Amino acid sequence: MFTTEELKAAKKDVQETVKHAMDFADNSPEPKAGLAQELEYPTPPDTDYNKIAPPSFAKTVNERTISSEQMMNVHSHIDALRKKAEDGLITIAEAVNLAIHEEMLRDPTTTLQAEDLQAGSSFGIPGLTQQTYGSLRASDEIIDEGHFIGKSIGEAMNGYRPIVELMNTNFGIYGMAEIASCGNTYLQSGGQFKLPLTILGAGGTAPDQALGAEHSQPLHAYIMV
Repeated sequence: MFTTEELKAAKKDVQETVKHAMDFADNSPEPKAGLAQELEYPTPPDTDYNKIAPPSFAKTVNERTISSEQMMNVHSHIDALRKKAEDGLITIAEAVNLAIHEEMLRDPTTTLQAEDLQAGSSFGIPGLTQQTYGSLRASDEIIDEGHFIGKSIGEAMNGYRPIVELMNTNFGIYGMAEIASCGNTYLQSGGQFKLPLTILGAGGTAPDQALGAEHSQPLHAYIMV
């Protein structure tokens, strides 16, 4: 319990802290013109990610964390998917899985959060990721979307590039507060906290309607008018 004097002293400390923050804000220069537009599109929409150079440490990290057998298996997997793409036979899920592997190999700061990850999730999108990159970079998450979307935000704020695979997009309903925080954190920090976060998931019904009403709602229906 606090005494009356201790409460007064704590209140004075808080008021001084708030005043210091307000003075800092009042004395700071106005944001430059065009900053809002820069923050809305930090990476140009037409960026070709295949042409972005890998980090200087990528080769070293991959050699230390991926065994030669694992590397051989994942490259064989990638080659097979690229062949299917060339033949026009690749599925959407396989194309996304290919992109994930290409990026996780290119940049070791890329991480993945997904449910049923060891089994490749329901659609195979994160297939062979944990078997290749380990459980720290490819995390098999509990069924709590708000939890692992929030976790990925923390990773992004600390220099990582997380990918979240929701299985079905309507599961993102349970992480709406965290999804909203992605844009808010980036904008309200004036771009100081980068959040290169990608959220994936299937939307709508399956061809045979097997997913049912509970798994078939497209997330964008909740946030678009």
